[in-house]
Amino acid sequence: MVLNELIYFDLTFFIVAVSVFIPGWVFSVLAFQLIGNVGVVKLNNDNGWVEFFWTVIPALAVSIMCYFNTQIILLENAQYVGYPLKITGRQWYWTYQLPSGVVYDSVMGEFIDSVGKPARLVWGLPYKLLVTSDDVIHSFSLPDFMLKVDAIPGRVNARGLHADRLGCFVGYCSELCGAGHSYMPIVVEIIFRGFDPKFG
Repeated sequence: MVLNELIYFDLTFFIVAVSVFIPGWVFSVLAFQLIGNVGVVKLNNDNGWVEFFWTVIPALAVSIMCYFNTQIILLENAQYVGYPLKITGRQWYWTYQLPSGVVYDSVMGEFIDSVGKPARLVWGLPYKLLVTSDDVIHSFSLPDFMLKVDAIPGRVNARGLHADRLGCFVGYCSELCGAGHSYMPIVVEIIFRGFDPKFG
């Protein structure tokens, strides 16, 4: 407790000292110029071309890097093809939106590795997972598919998933997202097409 108060005092003192020193220095220089007989100082500034290049070249470099960065982001999201499956992380459950438009929540069941409604995918089909979040940062993780996608509010991260094996696969949110972080399992069931009428 005492250490926290000392750190707080040190930071407060530093902020106050800097806030007093900088305006004091500026006003003292201004007062010296106004009161003293300094006169008018004419500076010979013939560095127009240098300043022009110092401004234009970094601006062009930043613009080029922004262009390439945007292209990489667009290419990263476009390279995954397949049926879109939108996954939204919420405290402390997942919401799935299937390609058919069906939206449902997947909340933890009675057991630690169970959910009320798992994500059901059809075997043999490619999927494009669109992962986002509504509240805090989550992470959609399926270790059996070596898949880990961050769910960030305001951003959609895309990853491809090829449902190449049948079964029930369990994962967890792998980003600390609050008190119920350990209670938001991920269950993905990969089934044959004719197994469930919702996927017919």
